[in-house]
Amino acid sequence: PLVFLLCFSSTFIVVLGQREVPSALVSLSNVSDQFALLSFKSLVTRDPYNVLSNWNFNIFFCDWNVVSCCRGLQRVVALNFSGKALEGTISPYNGNLSFQ
Repeated sequence: PLVFLLCFSSTFIVVLGQREVPSALVSLSNVSDQFALLSFKSLVTRDPYNVLSNWNFNIFFCDWNVVSCCRGLQRVVALNFSGKALEGTISPYNGNLSFQ
């Protein structure tokens, strides 16, 4: 299940479950995860610690700040924005980060 714990004043944490998927779906899923993360970034209006500064196409999204991925499948399994003071709107595409 997808779990959101939200408090935009000082903490934002998203924790996702894990499960295996067929290897044929991995690359498409990676694109979906990257798009969801970039959609999230586009709606952030305040990032005082520049947490999202390396969220771009030049860096693999599993290497982005605060992103944790499953090693084998390279799917997002957690985002930890605790204490990062982000402000903005939650993207509806975050629902695509439902790897479980």
